[in-house]
Amino acid sequence: MHNFKRVAVSTAALAMLGATSMASAIGVDRLESTLYPNYVTDDMLMNADVDSQNWLHYGKDYQMTRYSQLSQINRDNVKSLTPAWNLSFGILEGQDSQAVAVNGTLYVTTSFNRVMAVNGATGDIIWKYERELPGDVFPKLCCDVVNRGVAVYKNKVYLATLDAHVVALDNQTGDVVWDKKIGDYTYAETFTIMPLAVNGKIVFGTAGAEYGVRGWLAAIDADTGAPAWKTYTIPGPGEPGNDTWGGDSWKYGGGSTWITGSYDKETNQLFWPVGNPGPDFDRHVRPGDNLFSNSTLVVDADSGKIDRYFQYTPNDPYDYDGVNENVQIDLGGKKLFVHGDRNGHIYGIDRRNTVKTASGNEMVCLWATVMNDVNWIKEPISPENGNCRPVFNYPEMDVVYDRVTQNIAPSLDGGKEWHPLSVSLRTKMAYVPIYNFTMDLQAKKMEWKRGEWYLGAKVITFNAGAGLIKAFDVATGKLAWTKSQSWPATSGLLSTAGGLAFYGDPEGRFNAVNDETGEHLWSFNVGTGIHGNPTTYTMEGKQYVAIVYGAGGGGIWPL
Repeated sequence: MHNFKRVAVSTAALAMLGATSMASAIGVDRLESTLYPNYVTDDMLMNADVDSQNWLHYGKDYQMTRYSQLSQINRDNVKSLTPAWNLSFGILEGQDSQAVAVNGTLYVTTSFNRVMAVNGATGDIIWKYERELPGDVFPKLCCDVVNRGVAVYKNKVYLATLDAHVVALDNQTGDVVWDKKIGDYTYAETFTIMPLAVNGKIVFGTAGAEYGVRGWLAAIDADTGAPAWKTYTIPGPGEPGNDTWGGDSWKYGGGSTWITGSYDKETNQLFWPVGNPGPDFDRHVRPGDNLFSNSTLVVDADSGKIDRYFQYTPNDPYDYDGVNENVQIDLGGKKLFVHGDRNGHIYGIDRRNTVKTASGNEMVCLWATVMNDVNWIKEPISPENGNCRPVFNYPEMDVVYDRVTQNIAPSLDGGKEWHPLSVSLRTKMAYVPIYNFTMDLQAKKMEWKRGEWYLGAKVITFNAGAGLIKAFDVATGKLAWTKSQSWPATSGLLSTAGGLAFYGDPEGRFNAVNDETGEHLWSFNVGTGIHGNPTTYTMEGKQYVAIVYGAGGGGIWPL
């Protein structure tokens, strides 16, 4: 893969005469805002869904919609977008981050765990934090030296690091307030996640399933960094779900938690995605459903106690990492979340109602829709077929020791990769970035060794393919429109009240399309592939759209 100069760009609308209306930002206590500029309160975090000025969470709001009420940039004037400024990060490798915006100040991470505070109108750097990473951490990273962003709360900025620390930085200076060792990177517990600030805690999860790490989710006190709770995603002996693992396979069972979860404000519960089991491709050494890998776990935000779950791909032999985001929306009296999965399907899951299983309470699947080419199942996934439980296309598409299984669809990248979808509260559509590739696999028996790769594969080959952007009705799962492209969809989506959806691509184009039809309205080529996510904010009454770009982040595709 070629290395390019990695940069960030912000784009502002030109000549927005009279376009001054916007939703009000949530107020800040006068004393706190005087003493601590850019002070972020609990109320601001809780009401981020009605705050158009700022971008405070991974998905903008606790619901994870990536929808902005801003409409200064809209279908009528988007063709006039030109770069407002361009900032070089001065560092190579993949850039998977996004800009968090607080009162016009952007906080953004780069590869190798650098953090920058940037003036959102000019692109001038206010401060920079650079971390010295231990040299022996790099072999423990499955997918490049990336980071997905910082959490903001009170007068601090929170970074989860590759060497398994959480660092609190002063939001005005970048000085370290505290630095806490949380995990053990020598065991391959590494952090690439953007943490979530909620109820005075910082919540985050670990990567490492490709090394046989037993996954977990944890919370620490936002003021001090003191531990609050820790919940393993792979149950141990005596815990519900442990009997879905053969023998001691749970000890090396994966279930990473490296994408930020959403938060239900009414129930005080986190909806956290959980990734693939370990080893990735050898299901034969871990018989059973392998709970709670490839699942969404619902946990109490104050205690970490598991309440319910939904599993997408049980006993997964394809690395269909179910760690993608869960976007909450209320429609027609139903409270659901939308989840696009690497297994080639997008799901609508009831957040409240459950069915009883031997391992606990499983949430009810309302609908499931195929997003791309799929051949690993024998029959369609649907609520009528065992609550959307898949029926595998075995023996034809099984991953075994004595032969190469060819053209498995989709590949391990999806379907939908980790790049987040957006749900528009205006159109009630989900805008989804999709890979449409196949792969060849052959399993291999491997012995787990601490801190070493634990893939369980002899052959992993990716075949030629393409990509898609699709829009789905979130009430029914029905396809609304499709935009085909000859490359995979490697950027997250942003939807706005201006009738637009924004996204990047690996050819370097930052695009805007009509959110109702998919019609292409505007693009700007940044000069290198885009893996980061677009965000939007206002400063001095003007709307900006920001994109982090720079190819990398573990993406693999033949073109």
